[in-house]
Amino acid sequence: MTGEADKKAAFDEIDTDGDGFISAAELKAHVQQDPKVSDANASALFKWADDNSDGQISFKEYAEFVR
Repeated sequence: MTGEADKKAAFDEIDTDGDGFISAAELKAHVQQDPKVSDANASALFKWADDNSDGQISFKEYAEFVR
């Protein structure tokens, strides 16, 4: 991913409820497509990306995570 527009498009694809944040359930559903990621790995990925540990991933956290 390079541009902000690309990052925002990917973020919006994962943020299926459109609330402006990625929840653990949304991230898990996204990463458990083919190839399937384990629940433990999906949870670890979420914790790593959730920089401020508030239980949701903002676009700012996502952009930092994917850079």
